[in-house]
Amino acid sequence: MTKPIKLSSAPGIKRDGTALEGNSFIDGRWCRFQRGRPRKMGGYQAVATTVAELARGMTSFSADGSRYLHVGGSSLIDQFVVSNIGTLSGQNTRTPAGFATQTDYLWQFDHFYDAVSVQTDVVAHAGRNLDNIDSTAETPIYIGEAAASGVLVDSTLASVSGGIVTLGPYLMYYGNDGQVGWSVVNNPTISSASAFVTQQKVVKGVPLRGAGTGPAGIFWSLDALLRATFVGGGAVWQFDTLASDISILSSQGVVEYDGTYFWPGVDRWLMFNGVVRDIPNDFNINYFFDNLNFTQRQKVFGFKVPRFGEIWWCYPRGNATECDHAIIFNVKEGYWYDTELPSGNPNLDAPNYPGRTAGIYARVYNKPFMVDATNVGTSAAPQYTLWQHETGADKISGSEIDAIQSYFETSEIGMPISDGDQTNQELVVERVEPDFVQTGPMTVSVRGRANSKAPSVESDPKTFAETPADSASETVKFREVRRLMSFKFESNVQGGHYEFGETLAHVEPGDERVES
Repeated sequence: MTKPIKLSSAPGIKRDGTALEGNSFIDGRWCRFQRGRPRKMGGYQAVATTVAELARGMTSFSADGSRYLHVGGSSLIDQFVVSNIGTLSGQNTRTPAGFATQTDYLWQFDHFYDAVSVQTDVVAHAGRNLDNIDSTAETPIYIGEAAASGVLVDSTLASVSGGIVTLGPYLMYYGNDGQVGWSVVNNPTISSASAFVTQQKVVKGVPLRGAGTGPAGIFWSLDALLRATFVGGGAVWQFDTLASDISILSSQGVVEYDGTYFWPGVDRWLMFNGVVRDIPNDFNINYFFDNLNFTQRQKVFGFKVPRFGEIWWCYPRGNATECDHAIIFNVKEGYWYDTELPSGNPNLDAPNYPGRTAGIYARVYNKPFMVDATNVGTSAAPQYTLWQHETGADKISGSEIDAIQSYFETSEIGMPISDGDQTNQELVVERVEPDFVQTGPMTVSVRGRANSKAPSVESDPKTFAETPADSASETVKFREVRRLMSFKFESNVQGGHYEFGETLAHVEPGDERVES
């Protein structure tokens, strides 16, 4: 007699350890979790296919219903003006005069109110840090009105190797030998003073909630995490060490979420919410660090998707030299999952590089932007695509609409299927009752193994419609036998979307008893 059971795997995708040691989902692609349930991620739409170089950093500034996206590459800074509905209304090259091309540039951007010119500036620094986080090469800091289209100019502040951050009303700049400098108040073109606050290079700075006496910030060096607190007077800033002997994997990997900062170190995940501590991760910490292409560590970048409580870290996996995978931490619900990043199609003589090279959450806007690594132009005139993510359900570029494959696989089940059932037999599935909020047809297949060492065998996928044509098609019929059994659900049609509910599988013991 068949027994209906809920396919109620625990949320998240568990990659570490064996498939049998937990009850979380065990595989997925382009699938997130909300309320603990699998849900297809949103689609992405091309905003521009005219990014002339691989993007190595970007920022967003909003004014009058437009987003001013600045993207830095090896020889230029481009500005893309994007409307509230995600259409491109302008593109401007803002590369400073005499800017020297270098293939190892990694950009840091921020915005700063300039009281002298009475405008908000975009501040840009191209550090030669892409290949080596500890590079000591020093480069200029550039500025220009954020919502204007003219070329940026040298700020005349000291050249640095690390980068810049606004701790209003001061612009801070940092780099070699633990040096942090700052501008005069509300003027990003005049240096005020600097201090050597630690022993090794400072690579990243972010604002921090002050203690009521003025601005504050935290800075990552190669040997410590430091806090800067405004004290005024002749000293202006006071620095103290929050944690020593910690690490940071990439200067692009720090992500703020509701006042707490999260980042990957070289061998663990860390956070700062007043104190530094590890982020628990029993899902994919080994999956990430064992397979990260460490030689490309500075290409790891992070951003948040607050709608779903997520932080994404995009990274190059295996032998990849660009980010082709993402590890995702659901801050709201406390679990982890991952996905392959989208790959492009080769065009003309362009190589087929998968993934993304830069991404941001645009704050005033409700959708993140990313730039891909696929050249849709030629080797002589490369072109890369700026995408607006979390848009619809498909990949849309001009008139071309492509479905996005999304799937998830449940944890493995086997006999006994309840604590009181002591049978030790194969498991037979008779049918599946799909419970989905669903757009478009989906498929389900049965996967499984004879034992934990045996290879997995997958059945032919069977389709179930968004709206069944009759009562006979309301459930999916199977006659599959496995010792250990899981179920894979997939959407791969234009407009396809799903949210997983309380799906049931009707199972019963098989004829054969498992003896070993």
